[in-house]
Amino acid sequence: MSDEQVPCGYASEGQGSTPLAAAIDGGSMREQGIEATLTKQGSAHAVVDGLLSGRITFGNLAAPALVDAVSRGEQLVLLAGGVNQQFLVGRPGATLDDVRGQPLGASSGADLGEFLAHVAMDRVLGAESEIRYLGGSRARFDALLSGEIAASPLSPPLAIEARHAGCPWLFDYAELGLNFAIGGIAARRETVREEPELVARFLRGYLAGQRHYKRDRDFGASLHERYGETTRAIAEETYDVTHAGFRDVPDPATEGMQLLIDFWKERGTLGASFALADVVDSGPILAVTGGP
Repeated sequence: MSDEQVPCGYASEGQGSTPLAAAIDGGSMREQGIEATLTKQGSAHAVVDGLLSGRITFGNLAAPALVDAVSRGEQLVLLAGGVNQQFLVGRPGATLDDVRGQPLGASSGADLGEFLAHVAMDRVLGAESEIRYLGGSRARFDALLSGEIAASPLSPPLAIEARHAGCPWLFDYAELGLNFAIGGIAARRETVREEPELVARFLRGYLAGQRHYKRDRDFGASLHERYGETTRAIAEETYDVTHAGFRDVPDPATEGMQLLIDFWKERGTLGASFALADVVDSGPILAVTGGP
């Protein structure tokens, strides 16, 4: 029997695509009878659009764009956690005091960067700032170097490139339980309901890809080099910073996801009745892993 063709997408360059890329490039999807393709969509919102249109079947993205779509009634769901390691990165030589109240960078509204910028104002800086919407992470890095913004959330490998360029890591969002917590694999609820066998095979391939990544530094670094669109040296450093955070049971119902929902409720971005179960379904991944 020939492999099933399954188009997949990821948002943009960075470490976030690594678990899915490992499963596809390393062959574990093919072992599950899935011939998966993986294409960059350009943003998390574009991944949402791709899922809704049927252009892609599974999408790798950060959670805020997904939560935003579900809050507007779209029938999408997060099935597995991923990698979302984030640092608040300052312009060259800056300290936290230097950036307090100064412009912060994000890609667009209702995305991960905007959420993390608001979290930084509320939980770290203690002061409101203007948010400047600059597009992708590379544009925000350039804005840090030029002084257009004082700080921006960035993930490896670009956060590592920034540190090499003199931009300090001012805050590690792991301190709030957000690293490796608010992103992963999403699909249409229709897919989960009508094609459970495909979903299970996909998730088995996804997990096998993560195991391959964790035991093989050279393979993992090659993924960071390709999908992070960076140099081999930066890719290897990214692997060393990142690999320990891959979870054996990547349940999407994390404390970080709950923090996102509660934070947006407090700000009035989400309605009071919005719940974790509206946007995540742990059942398929726990069935595959035998988790609790």
